[in-house]
Amino acid sequence: MCTDLRKIRFAPLALRALLRHCMLLSLLLATSVHAEIIWVGVKDPNVKDALYESYQGRHFNAITRLQMAQKLGRVLDQEQVGVVLGGLYLAYGFHDHAAKIFETVLGSEQPKEVRDQAWYFLAKTRYQRGNYAGALQALDKVQDTLDFGLTQERNLLEATILMKQNNYLDALKVLKKVNERSDWGLYAKFNKGVAIYHLGREMEGVKILDEVGSMNSRDPEIKALKDKANLVLSYGFLDKEKPDTAKTYLERMQLTGPFSNKALLALGRAYSDKKMHKQSLLPWLKLVERHPSDPAVQDAMMAVPYAYGQLEAYKQSLEYYEKAMLSFQAEIENINLAADAVGGGKMLEGMIRIAQYEDEGGDERKLKVVLNTPEGRYLAPLLASYEFREALHNYAALRLSLGKLEGWSARLDTYKNLTNEEQQAFEQRIGRVQSKVILLVEKYRHYLQSMAYDELERRKERLVNYFNEARFSVAQIYDYASKRWGTGNE
Repeated sequence: MCTDLRKIRFAPLALRALLRHCMLLSLLLATSVHAEIIWVGVKDPNVKDALYESYQGRHFNAITRLQMAQKLGRVLDQEQVGVVLGGLYLAYGFHDHAAKIFETVLGSEQPKEVRDQAWYFLAKTRYQRGNYAGALQALDKVQDTLDFGLTQERNLLEATILMKQNNYLDALKVLKKVNERSDWGLYAKFNKGVAIYHLGREMEGVKILDEVGSMNSRDPEIKALKDKANLVLSYGFLDKEKPDTAKTYLERMQLTGPFSNKALLALGRAYSDKKMHKQSLLPWLKLVERHPSDPAVQDAMMAVPYAYGQLEAYKQSLEYYEKAMLSFQAEIENINLAADAVGGGKMLEGMIRIAQYEDEGGDERKLKVVLNTPEGRYLAPLLASYEFREALHNYAALRLSLGKLEGWSARLDTYKNLTNEEQQAFEQRIGRVQSKVILLVEKYRHYLQSMAYDELERRKERLVNYFNEARFSVAQIYDYASKRWGTGNE
């Protein structure tokens, strides 16, 4: 008796598990890791000089100048200098050091406006690092001096943190404070829909998300938010086994937006769930033409031959499984190349250049050059991690500091007014600092490389599993063909 090939499980292992995640999470705030405080009432010329350097992006120079002036006794207000130094460290990316300074001196007589901004930006950095309790504590210290825009942003940040803690009821109360006409109004509306949905008022939550998902706008950020709302709704209805409803939301989405790959994958599933395998091939075949480094594309590479198998088009099924195996092999090789680039330092240098381009406002042409490498495709997902970005920023800053120290050491001979004893003392002091910085640079380099290796290993393991599954499915097809039609030698 022949095996019925339509009953053989060709669906990728991760496909259904992936699509069961409804993504009903709050929209993360797209904030920079570099906080800039608007200082007021500054009169000390040394502080003004340091702030000027910081506003030009030269945070290291600003810190060293102000610390030097402080040690030489040139500053007039030591408390104000402490607060300013905290802000400079925050701008430079050394958040732990900034936090210690703020916690020590923010109870001073510094104007309320400065204290409120300082605590707010500190709350932001704590949130980005996953310290939700600490972020809420910092927000509680913010009083009423923030301007309208920062007040709206502050409320959205507080609500987002509460949602991260699954406290949707309190989050909803805070979201109601956000003015719908402000820059943050639509993001607040999105989060309202999510919060209400989680509170069990599903129809009301869906209605709000549907309003966000049906907006008309040419703004890329609004389009992305619209797509995200539709994707959340579609995944939710797919999970509830309502593929027709899910399909209406998926058809609203852009074919080239940041969520388009996931949308095409979900649209194929909506048809597949209804046993409409011919129709499911339309979005999946479009998706497999996209870059194979995207997990959604990899899922589609397994979904296409599965659909052909369900249609009893075994030749096409076999062809696409073999294509998938070749693609997975090539991608595994690219990951191996990326791992070599991590070990050799090339990948890390590329990441630093990307971070620098972003800090300077971005340069798309230079960015594409860095990303268009075998290892470059893995930079963007890794850079999306705040933990990695912060470590990368600190690593780059320490490297810059090391260069400055080397420059100072080389220029000591040019200072004619220094005695031999003074010059020797400076050389020893610079040498001690250099040793500490070199040690920190090596620690950060090892930490960043470890994170990169872990990311690459996760991707490689996923591809290896898919490759093995595709190979097993190919063997099933050949076995079925042999049983049904014979080997051709009989």
